[in-house]
Amino acid sequence: MTGNLDSLRRRPLENGPLGYHWFLTFDHASELHSRTKECQQAIDPAYFKTTPIDGLHLTLDRISRPYTCTFEQRASVAVAAQHACRNLQPFSLSVDRLTNIRGAIGFVISPAAPVMELRDTLRAATISVLPQASLKESTADPHVTIAYPVFESLEEIATAAAATAGSAVHGFDIVTTGATLVSLELRDNSYKWDVIERVELGADT
Repeated sequence: MTGNLDSLRRRPLENGPLGYHWFLTFDHASELHSRTKECQQAIDPAYFKTTPIDGLHLTLDRISRPYTCTFEQRASVAVAAQHACRNLQPFSLSVDRLTNIRGAIGFVISPAAPVMELRDTLRAATISVLPQASLKESTADPHVTIAYPVFESLEEIATAAAATAGSAVHGFDIVTTGATLVSLELRDNSYKWDVIERVELGADT
């Protein structure tokens, strides 16, 4: 991958809190971890900053922006979500391919339906406690980002990089057993979070 880096504009990222979100996290997804490491080795660090393995996640929704909900409200959201998810069953997701996602590089996750069902269930629970919740609307397919662009307007480079880095990737599965409520922040141009609560699926079965 070649190009004049001086002609590119760096992404205007500022460190700081980003609010509270629902995530799928992948602490024990060993195959996702190993495949991610393999793909990241082929990604040029001059253009992309790779996601730490313990930072892999799938964003489901946002419940609030920074400083707009209290500790007690977040605790109540977690309780409502646990109750709402008690009859949802763990489900398997397929990690299909590596692709360009608005200039980032990530795995596309399918099927979308169980992810959206979980998102909608968590959203309803959140709104029951926080009617003013700052929800996160997205038109992107469910995905796990493994590298973020250092510069703006890298869509073409990201497409080529994803094709090269993911050329040996064949579909594999991961099992989702719960969602995680996190406090998210941008730190050193990477996304970091602290876990507030983990909500297990199928707690009543």
